[in-house]
Amino acid sequence: MNPYAGRWPTDWQQGQYNPHVYIPPSYYNQPYYNDQPAGWHTVFDRSRPTSKWTALNPILASDMTHVRYDIRKPPREGIMISTWQQISHVPALASPTHEVHIISKAFPWSINIRAPAGSVVTCGAVFDALHAMLQEPIADSEWGIVALDKTRREAIEKAAKARQDKDKDKEKRLKRVDWLGDTPMFKGLEKDEDFEKKRLLPGSAGVAETWVVRFGKP
Repeated sequence: MNPYAGRWPTDWQQGQYNPHVYIPPSYYNQPYYNDQPAGWHTVFDRSRPTSKWTALNPILASDMTHVRYDIRKPPREGIMISTWQQISHVPALASPTHEVHIISKAFPWSINIRAPAGSVVTCGAVFDALHAMLQEPIADSEWGIVALDKTRREAIEKAAKARQDKDKDKEKRLKRVDWLGDTPMFKGLEKDEDFEKKRLLPGSAGVAETWVVRFGKP
């Protein structure tokens, strides 16, 4: 039996581009069947070990996830195809959630993931949103943040060169993913309310489902 039957929209709409808002495309309009591969927890099965953050899908939780994903690659390339097919369209949170805000101690940007009306934010949308945001070029004003920090600047330039050589990128532009240096591996989402409060721009409205993404070395 499909526990999510009827929950998914019949038509996703790709919204106008906004670098701070990610609206998942149509391929997430898929049913979810409870047949994860061996080793995966049944999503939100309370009879099994749970994450410290019980509202979050264990696929995404930093203390539970088994997903090893190099954020430099599109999720369909960086995550095993059999795993991706199982996890991409499952809900990111236990309760119906239409907006998720992601921040990080590893970079200065933030991103909102908004599901179209009648649908929910999925795990696949989270992975895709992170990858898409980090593929953006580093702006002049952003480079100014690290221009006087020799250690960080050299780490970014080293990561960029390695990526460009591997991808045969002739454009030689720095990308946001280079900001991660030698820590491009997704290590999961977690809650950090103190950091969340400090990170919130004064005068702006917070998002209830704000999560901090962690990265690490391969």
